[in-house]
Amino acid sequence: MRMDLRAHRKLVADRFSAQARRFVEWADGTSDAGPLTAPVALRQVVAVYTAALAMPQPWSEHVSPRSEEQAVDMTVALSAVRLRAAAIPLQHYSEIFSPLVPQDEPVVGDLADDLVDIYRHLARGLQLHAAGLVDDALWEWGFNFQVHWGEHASSAIRALHCYLAQEDPTGLCSGD
Repeated sequence: MRMDLRAHRKLVADRFSAQARRFVEWADGTSDAGPLTAPVALRQVVAVYTAALAMPQPWSEHVSPRSEEQAVDMTVALSAVRLRAAAIPLQHYSEIFSPLVPQDEPVVGDLADDLVDIYRHLARGLQLHAAGLVDDALWEWGFNFQVHWGEHASSAIRALHCYLAQEDPTGLCSGD
């Protein structure tokens, strides 16, 4: 028997929310107050990025009209994520802003900024999901994955991989 679209979208949102929650609780220290490390950061970002690749399109079906005033203030949580990210030895890295632009000049990437931006979109989607707004949550996660946090995640993955390969190769294959 074929699952109806609404039930399928709820199942997809429930699956993604589990991975998003793991990332959010790791990043803000809810699940572990210990310092963030590069190997675990790489695994966390890869896991949520991989989970986002499994989300279906379109993400905008049945999205509720809402205003930014409805958003919960995350200033304290975002500051906590930024502070915790400072424990990772890699902070700034060089990257090409757009690999699709020939001879684009390198820019400076900021790992803490990457983690904060990923956190912001995942946490906002979790708030929507908890409120029962499944389509809104999928749109928040999916659309912003495509246009914002996915780029931060892919940049962080490359930077963390290069850092670990050079500075701590065991971090690429250990179970930390």
